[in-house]
Amino acid sequence: MPASSPGLSFLTIVTFGRSGSTALQAALNAHPDTIIRGENYAALRGMQEYIDAIAAASDRHHAGKPQHPWFGTARLDPRAILADQRRHVIEHLLRVKPTTRWTGFKEVRYEVGHIADADALANHLLFLNTLLPGMRYLVNVRDPQAAARSGWWSRHPDGIGALQQTVTNLHSATHTLQSVLGPGRAVLVDHDQWNEDPQVVIDALDELTYPVDPTIVRSALAEQLSHGKANSS
Repeated sequence: MPASSPGLSFLTIVTFGRSGSTALQAALNAHPDTIIRGENYAALRGMQEYIDAIAAASDRHHAGKPQHPWFGTARLDPRAILADQRRHVIEHLLRVKPTTRWTGFKEVRYEVGHIADADALANHLLFLNTLLPGMRYLVNVRDPQAAARSGWWSRHPDGIGALQQTVTNLHSATHTLQSVLGPGRAVLVDHDQWNEDPQVVIDALDELTYPVDPTIVRSALAEQLSHGKANSS
């Protein structure tokens, strides 16, 4: 499916490790015509830095002479590069099918230590909307004390503190997305709430205008959570 196809919509799960995000990914992928890929080591942050650097060079320098230190900047086209990167992400990272209507990915590397602060987080999430226009954001958090007891967090020297700041950053970034992009684009859910009542996820997806099937969500979450209680991620 071409990157410019009006039939392709984008959704990303924004979270941190040991938050139950794999269950959310599974619930979305259980829907027909949906492909939500797993984590990619925050590969798109590197892409953002690349595109930002090209835009800065194009904006500040206009050298066409081979003896100039900025030779070549006169013909840089950031919009063309962005469009090319969009095609790359859709074809090679998301690997959509002809029938795909909703696609995206989940990423957990928004924790303190991976990204500087709430402003940097919001800036990157807004870049995702530039790269994949119309992006929807399902932001997922979990109680820091509960998450800190899970997996590698139990070996972190200050897991609770890092997770508390990460949750604060995610709340702040969600408010920024809602303010900049308007309603229906970013929703925050809490693992402890949707673990008790899947309707929380159903309502969130409905708010994001995703064609959610409540039966599919309830079934997928029940299966995933029953199989993954010991290693929720």
